[in-house]
Amino acid sequence: MNPLVTVLMPVYNGEKYLKKAIESILNQTFKDFEFLIIDDGSTDKSVEIIKSFNDTRIRLEHNKINLGLIKTLNNGLVLSRGKYIARMDCDDISLPKRLSVQINFMEKHPEIGVCGSWVKIIGLEKKFINKYPQKHEEVRAYLLFNTPFAHPSVMIRKDILERSQLKYDENYKHAEDYELWSRIIDHTKISNIPKVLLHYRMHHESVSKKNSSEQAEISNKVRSKLLKDLDISATTAELDIHRRFVRPDYFNSKEFINKLEIWLSKILSANKKASIYEQDSLVKIISSRWLNACNSNANLGFWVIKKFWQSPLKKINYYNFWQTLKFFIKCLIGKKNIS
Repeated sequence: MNPLVTVLMPVYNGEKYLKKAIESILNQTFKDFEFLIIDDGSTDKSVEIIKSFNDTRIRLEHNKINLGLIKTLNNGLVLSRGKYIARMDCDDISLPKRLSVQINFMEKHPEIGVCGSWVKIIGLEKKFINKYPQKHEEVRAYLLFNTPFAHPSVMIRKDILERSQLKYDENYKHAEDYELWSRIIDHTKISNIPKVLLHYRMHHESVSKKNSSEQAEISNKVRSKLLKDLDISATTAELDIHRRFVRPDYFNSKEFINKLEIWLSKILSANKKASIYEQDSLVKIISSRWLNACNSNANLGFWVIKKFWQSPLKKINYYNFWQTLKFFIKCLIGKKNIS
């Protein structure tokens, strides 16, 4: 009898954090799963560590040669025997109730084909929680700017992949998950559970750290494709603004804020005509991130307060009082420091 869940974890030279990652899955409160671990030709002690666990739920497969993450993931999708496929990375930690919470959610919501969760970022000096949008329409709108999931937090219905013949695209290395979500959204609803179910490790050897520039470039290909659905053929300069909007903390300038306001207004106007995204959800995502962008440029002082307040992108009903007050105080302190 097949297990209800397959936990799919590729491994390549992951000895440093592997033991804790494996333990976090084996210690789940939900027990009906197979733990499919695919070794992608590791040359360190990864296989030795995996074999040190005496648990029949572990199913170790080997690639004869190093195939890379995307081919390994696609092989794993085929080999998975569970109704649900839960992704896991060999340097992260799943909290004990992760599988239980996600399965209960998926069983109660058969219309949802993919669900992720909030994650706590670990491995950096400053620990913080990444809170992804929850409802389908908001997740869909968020997709226009960035991946709406932490990849190792997702659980997928296998039949959605089989029925729609979906898999990871090898042409989108380092952004293969983002690209898959951009296609899967046409076949099913997707959602995030507003709870931290995974500790996501950021370190110098992680894929997102080592390949950040290439990841940004490939992610822009996904964004370009989604923008074309809005009948927007973005210029290189506009794509740069769009990418920078995802990480506005790097760009402290009035010029950037002015260009960003024009660009976001263009997107909202295009969607009004094309009706690709639910307008209220897109407005919510954009207005929330508009506040974040202005907040990240708080060193511009009173100018950025005025810019934020007078902008049509500002939607007070999407902000809480303390969030807005904190932004104003930060701007005033920033102005004082500049002068």
